[in-house]
Amino acid sequence: MDMDRLAMKKRAAVKAAILAAAILLAAIAATGPAYSQDESITVSCYKGNTDEGNYIGNITVNDPRNANNDCNLEYDDCQGQCLGCFLDADFNNVCYDNSGKKILK
Repeated sequence: MDMDRLAMKKRAAVKAAILAAAILLAAIAATGPAYSQDESITVSCYKGNTDEGNYIGNITVNDPRNANNDCNLEYDDCQGQCLGCFLDADFNNVCYDNSGKKILK
């Protein structure tokens, strides 16, 4: 009988640990992108389509979601049409367009 209680306690402890880990992972995922606003990244600026070789230059930004705005402010050649692109943690080329929409390239 005592073995049954011990097994039940162990199962309950394992379930609690799994639940705690799931809550922790959900909290980490909910915090947003894996960059810090105190951290800067290098962004490549392209006027229009990146596949057409319209590279303008690089800038350093604190928030990649504003990369296109920062590119447009930095380079007059952009004429408001620049995309700001960078490699994310999974080595995907990510760009942000003028509406702030994330585009995977």
